[in-house]
Amino acid sequence: MNSNYARALIPLILAGTFFLDVFMPWGYAVWVVGDVFGAFLTLWIEWPMAPYLVATIGTVLAYLGHTLSPPFIPVDIAGFNRVVGIALLWITAWLVARARRAKLDDATRRLGAIVESSSDAILSVTPDGFVTTWNGGAERLFGYTANEMIGRSILTIIPAHLSRDRAWELATLRGTHDIQSYDAVRLTKDGRYIDVSVTLSPLKDALGQFVGVSKVIRDISERKRAEVLLRQAHEALEIRVQERTAELSAANHSLRILSNRLMQVQEEERSRLARDLHDEVGQLLTALKIDLQDIQHGEVGEARLGSLTDSLELVDRLLTQVRSLALDLRPSLLDDLGLVPALRWYVNRQAERNGWILSLSVERITGRIPAPIEVSCFRVVQEALTNIAKYAKAKTVDLTLCRQDQDVTLIIQDDGVGFDVMLAKQRALGGQSIGLLGLEERVRLAGGSFAISSVLGEGTRLELCFPLTEQEQTKLHATVEVISP
Repeated sequence: MNSNYARALIPLILAGTFFLDVFMPWGYAVWVVGDVFGAFLTLWIEWPMAPYLVATIGTVLAYLGHTLSPPFIPVDIAGFNRVVGIALLWITAWLVARARRAKLDDATRRLGAIVESSSDAILSVTPDGFVTTWNGGAERLFGYTANEMIGRSILTIIPAHLSRDRAWELATLRGTHDIQSYDAVRLTKDGRYIDVSVTLSPLKDALGQFVGVSKVIRDISERKRAEVLLRQAHEALEIRVQERTAELSAANHSLRILSNRLMQVQEEERSRLARDLHDEVGQLLTALKIDLQDIQHGEVGEARLGSLTDSLELVDRLLTQVRSLALDLRPSLLDDLGLVPALRWYVNRQAERNGWILSLSVERITGRIPAPIEVSCFRVVQEALTNIAKYAKAKTVDLTLCRQDQDVTLIIQDDGVGFDVMLAKQRALGGQSIGLLGLEERVRLAGGSFAISSVLGEGTRLELCFPLTEQEQTKLHATVEVISP
């Protein structure tokens, strides 16, 4: 039954019983019908004194009913009935109050068992800051037993250096601050600091007066560690994203510079080929045409024979020049025989042209290397030897091509004047020269790695490394050859 219904029915029952008692002079209504049931209804009223209040009111009404009853009824009978009714009323009130106490005691025991078995620390504190209850969860969390903490200040588990927290805690216990939930740091018996979540609730007595605070404290150390790890991971991810963004931006910038520079180089190469064709091949063809015209219109004799000899010499020079141009563009040896013969021919030719002491070492290379790697290696050697000839003033150049496990490595080293690598890269990024940027991009597109080191006055070392797949690996075979002019 709802407590509001009980509060409404009890006055009606008491009033009805009173009127029946007045009109039934024998007094049967007092103990047979009403007041006992009214006292029973106080089970649904939370106020513990309600059964006795109903019994008191019933007693008063029974006396008034006896006074107002008709006087011709024997006094002993009417009095006996009312005395019995009042006795039953008080017995019922006592039983109801006892049942309420038993129910409350059972609920209190259940609540105590729940509190005691809780994994959270549950305790109560007076407004002066002294602990009054301390459950098993608090013992496990802080290391103090109930005997050690009950009657002791709650400041025992608050670190001494957190003076602000200590002052706030006492102010909260006295009710001068709003009670709330919060995260804090607490101190265990063995001196450890732990992160906890504290939930506070006010404690009030039967009159509604504030008498202290109950506290539920939960260990959140794992949650805090997880939050720290998550925050660190998030920060690391942010840094990585920024780095990748910067790398992509730099790569896009480098790609634009490289594309523009490649177009310039393409035009420069076309101009060079045009000049070579015009200045050398074109002149030889013109001279050949003139000689052939002399032969065509001249008389038969020694003069025509001399012109024919000159024409043959011009044809030989023309073939040599065309062959040289073709080899500079792409040697047929690279396509037909592979990287090692092409390098052997090219470095020997460059050594003769520039007067270098040049050595080529080929180690553990048998069979053909994948075509993209061969082309990249050959082009890098071309570009490197051209730069050495232009800028390095080197006397000795060493090339090493070798296979190590699953990698093909090419090393180019000279004893020239060297240069500032970082400055050269900045110039390349600024679009002033294609140099290192073009070499690095060519190697990267072939799936390799590119490293360069140089010391002023001590020469330069360039190292390329290309990984091979299982299908591309061949038997290890050691060969070393040295070529010098």
